Amino acid sequence: MATEHQIRIAEALGVDVSGDSESVAAARILDEVAFAIGERNGRRPATEKQVEYGQRLGLRLGAESLRVAAAKIHEALRRRSVDALRTLDLKPGDRVVRRPVFEPHGEPHETAQEFVISSIQSNSRVFFKGGHGQSAWPTQLEKVDIQGSHHAHPADGVGR
Repeated sequence: MATEHQIRIAEALGVDVSGDSESVAAARILDEVAFAIGERNGRRPATEKQVEYGQRLGLRLGAESLRVAAAKIHEALRRRSVDALRTLDLKPGDRVVRRPVFEPHGEPHETAQEFVISSIQSNSRVFFKGGHGQSAWPTQLEKVDIQGSHHAHPADGVGR
């Protein structure tokens, strides 16, 4: 939720941050003061791509600003990543499969790569052993059990 300090500033500016998270409240406040603090751009509407992607995440962003839409999308993706980590119970040493879908020449093409997890960052990003920095969000992974079968991944078709 918005901090007490954010609530006081928002009230002084006439901005409603009730029910907003810290990052969304910060985006609303920044929209209001952007020009006063030397930002090049003030409040701008969410982009068409943000609105479309937000819909895929179950968000209504049509009336939001670009900054607020970005904050809400970030939060939704963060929640999905945390939920996927919990659901898949991922930890270093686990075997996982990443199946990125590419569309060269307009036709979907899926590849599958198996990795062993080396570490998981605090932001939920999963890194792989011997992957030369390769990583993925947990919503993009399937866990491989000891027998080699794959568990369904929890992404609901919306990756990060």
